[in-house]
Amino acid sequence: MLNEQLKDILYENDTLTLGGMKPVKVKVRKKEPISISLEGDELTYRLPLSIWMQFQFTVGALGLSHTEYQEVEAGIALKFKSRLFVKNNWNVVTMTKPEQYEWLSDPVIKVRFLTIPVKPLADLILSRQQETFGDMVDKAINDMIDIKQMLYPLWTRIQQPFLLSPSPQLWLRLSPQGVFMTQLEGAEGLIRSSMGIRSVAETFFGSEPLTERIDSLPEFVIPGKIDSGFVINLYSEITYEDAGDIARSYLQGKTFKAGSREVIILDLEIYGLDGYVVIGLDLTGSYRGKVYVLGQVHYDSLSSTISIENLEFDMTTRNALHNTVDWLFHNIIVSKVKPFLKFPIREKLLESQLMVQKMLCNQEIARNIFVTGAIDSLAIGGVRVTDRAIQTVVLAKGSLSLEIRDSFSKP
Repeated sequence: MLNEQLKDILYENDTLTLGGMKPVKVKVRKKEPISISLEGDELTYRLPLSIWMQFQFTVGALGLSHTEYQEVEAGIALKFKSRLFVKNNWNVVTMTKPEQYEWLSDPVIKVRFLTIPVKPLADLILSRQQETFGDMVDKAINDMIDIKQMLYPLWTRIQQPFLLSPSPQLWLRLSPQGVFMTQLEGAEGLIRSSMGIRSVAETFFGSEPLTERIDSLPEFVIPGKIDSGFVINLYSEITYEDAGDIARSYLQGKTFKAGSREVIILDLEIYGLDGYVVIGLDLTGSYRGKVYVLGQVHYDSLSSTISIENLEFDMTTRNALHNTVDWLFHNIIVSKVKPFLKFPIREKLLESQLMVQKMLCNQEIARNIFVTGAIDSLAIGGVRVTDRAIQTVVLAKGSLSLEIRDSFSKP
């Protein structure tokens, strides 16, 4: 980009005084393309130049005089350094200063019988180009590295719920809480930076969840330490309706016997209440009516199964049955129902891992912005009961990278 912006003739003067001679014509051209090296937060530029000079002589003899011109060329490479840093408004700024110059030819030239040092000309060129080149570098860096333009599409895109699975519909919603980034650094010919977005991640079954989008980016913050690893807390839910359908498929119409007594389960419902799961059983047979059982959710990591444990009758049911001979019988029924109140989630975990992995596999989330990530492991951080579902906290651990690519280069 700098080479495209840099004109062929960088400096031109027809009235220069050099080595006591005047007027000296000077033209300074770019001899070779600018080369750039990176070290830490500094960019070093090397700008090879060709200096053309024309000297004028007046020669006289026998009362006659004539003017002669002699042309010479010299080569010099100017060096500049720019320090990159990001301000709190996400703008990248540079501080460019001249470093030194390197002669590509003899720093002393001979014109006829004169020896003329050209160091003053080199100093002049360096001082004249400092402001011009600094402005050019600032413009090129700002045009090339617009962090806000790079980050904003990602910031807004992640707030749009992702459909992870069409059947059943499974949505991922990310709510960003903050963003941070390390300062830009040069390494191995690349400009690098690590970026992080802290967010709350939730998964939803059913229709697309509503979201309140945060438009403005927070201020640029330098973290104490950052790496490419990430942990996402996914809240995976089994709604009580889905849990009821699963349990109903096993228990509806099932007959349980104990001695001479037997009951048939006509229907059941599952819902949450004050941190407990409530199972309502509609019975017929030796006992007709509805009984309610309370339980607590439990996750078994070996089988990747959520179950309802510590079952006991609710207070109303307990009071109704306590003074009847059916008390023991109903306790037997509860113990026989318990094995069917299990909900395996291994398959859902694997599906989620594959889908999220696919979503993170070289995905272009905005123009020329690609996300590549790998999920190394999924683990259950806990289960809890909410008003609408049994919620599982899934910890997804892995590594993530964001690549900014231009339209003409390979990743």
